[in-house]
Amino acid sequence: QTSEAYIGEYGADIVRLWVASQDFRNDITVSNERIKKVAETYRNLRNALRYQLSNLYDFNPANDTVSDNDLTGLDRWILDQFGTMQCDVTAAHNRFEYHVVYQRISQFVSVELSAIYHDCVKDRLYADGANAPRRRAAQTTLLRLCSGLTRMLAPICVFTAEEAWEFLPGDKADSVHLADWPDDTFDMAADEKAVWQNLFAHREPALAQLEKARQEKLIGKALEARVTITAKPADLEVALAHAEPLRELINVSQLELVEDENAEAPSYVVTKAEGAKCKRCWRWETSVGEHSDHPEICDRCVAAVA
Repeated sequence: QTSEAYIGEYGADIVRLWVASQDFRNDITVSNERIKKVAETYRNLRNALRYQLSNLYDFNPANDTVSDNDLTGLDRWILDQFGTMQCDVTAAHNRFEYHVVYQRISQFVSVELSAIYHDCVKDRLYADGANAPRRRAAQTTLLRLCSGLTRMLAPICVFTAEEAWEFLPGDKADSVHLADWPDDTFDMAADEKAVWQNLFAHREPALAQLEKARQEKLIGKALEARVTITAKPADLEVALAHAEPLRELINVSQLELVEDENAEAPSYVVTKAEGAKCKRCWRWETSVGEHSDHPEICDRCVAAVA
């Protein structure tokens, strides 16, 4: 096919993204299969931007922005990951290695951003009160991520970046192509990085047990679950100090941490969550049914709708 035919079928931004994905130092082969794979990557990028922008509809940066110290640990973690990716992408641009730009951005968006951060913060974005500190912290983070990601994509996905830029709230350049390259990297302190490395070490085996429980029809969605982690006190020290961030990271309704000196290795057990399903946030809570005015929702949601 000619370049015009590919553009007509896929759009200019996908063709540009495909060109960027190729290592110019090697022979380049054009195929429909390869462009279709790049088109799927493009959809992931576009969907990430749509997710972020759709959750900024009521965010006024001048009034609602949260300081770095008031961000949650998960917010700081994703900004730290984004900062590392941003430095890698900037260095790749300077070396004209656009295939590295493509690989680094697409990997970050599909894994750290979409599979972890976006999935974990849906609960507070959708169910917390409009002005709840944790919700505003997530929106502050989303704005920084969306602004930086849009500017990094602008040299390649010209039209998509410009379209996303138009919907970004707050003061900004008239066009993304007139905006400065992002340089507001976020460096998490070493001790906090160690905390999140520990929490992620618990997340992976917990997710494996959740998947097993789904296959055995014990639960449907993860929010139907209660996860119990049993381990030696030393292995649970960090988790006990950060129980709520760990629950959010695993994305279950309930988390129990049990210290056992005789435990040889941490164990992860999935059971049905206690209480009933809140009709508003979909978490299983024991407080559902305690409020006569709102008998079908939990304490948090009662406060949110008050």
